Amino acid sequence: MDDSTLVFSSKAGMESMLSITEEFYQINNTSANHNKYVLITNLLPLTSNSTLSPVTFNLVLFSLNRVPSITITPISMTTSFHFLGVWFNIKNSRDFIKKQLKCECNSFATTIRPAKLSVKQVVYLHNAVLIPKLEYQMQVTHLSESDCHLIMRSI
Repeated sequence: MDDSTLVFSSKAGMESMLSITEEFYQINNTSANHNKYVLITNLLPLTSNSTLSPVTFNLVLFSLNRVPSITITPISMTTSFHFLGVWFNIKNSRDFIKKQLKCECNSFATTIRPAKLSVKQVVYLHNAVLIPKLEYQMQVTHLSESDCHLIMRSI
């Protein structure tokens, strides 16, 4: 098991699920690196300097769970995060995705530019390789026509 995603609408629900996962790790003689945990929340920071405070989850101590608590600092609302192969951020900013797509197009153009390809081969690579990859990366991001032109300009 490489990545796990826990989604809850309350801190109490998350504490319950984290308690169960810790017990699961003990049963299976494995562990999780709590330093790699990422907390994503849409709650605004309570301080005016907009720094997010660490959140401590108090776990239920079962017979197999010996971890009393886990503390995680939430990422900022403008930081993009990866979920099921797709990038999101709580503020719904498109900047990160647009940069990714532009980089992908630039890489594609750099790769095919020196190659001796026919027009049909370039069209095939564009339609069968590049476009599906871009569609997957932006499946939750809607872009304007002008944004699309800027992204695809290198092609």
